[in-house]
Amino acid sequence: MTTATPTRTDRFETLVREHQAGLRAYVRALGAQDAWVDDLAQEVFLVAYRRMEHFEAGGDFGRWLRGIARNLVLNDLRKNARRWRLLQDAITEVLVDDEAADRCGEAPTAGLLSAMNDCVAQLPARSRELLQRRYRDSADAPTLARNFNLSAAAVRQTLVRSRAAVRRCIDAKVGEAWL
Repeated sequence: MTTATPTRTDRFETLVREHQAGLRAYVRALGAQDAWVDDLAQEVFLVAYRRMEHFEAGGDFGRWLRGIARNLVLNDLRKNARRWRLLQDAITEVLVDDEAADRCGEAPTAGLLSAMNDCVAQLPARSRELLQRRYRDSADAPTLARNFNLSAAAVRQTLVRSRAAVRRCIDAKVGEAWL
């Protein structure tokens, strides 16, 4: 009986399992809010997977991941700090309280909150529920995985895709004016 040669994805999955705890600790140490640690770590792994050809075989994979994490955090702070902060505050506000847009009145974020509310409402029910539990209830990926009978990785991926869909939707509704 011959064993199959591991695929690129198989090898990467092994590396993720080996490094996910350390990477999350590093992201937390960079100052990421607890609610965002899993999300940032997931983004690091996505970037690493897409750029695997840039990793030197035999190199320190953990160090490479930490470099990606550091760059993502720094880039976010430099280029998108205002947008990210508005999105984070807005999504939390909308998910915590359905009447948030009404309370904002004429505030500059009223249009953003309205767009956010519309965009979240367009998500499939399961994605919307995952987002609500993640941000309203501050549930972490393992807890959500148990509650939804999914793997933690599937929860994280659904959250990544849901946030991306909400961001695209907001951009389409209000454009770059909210930056």
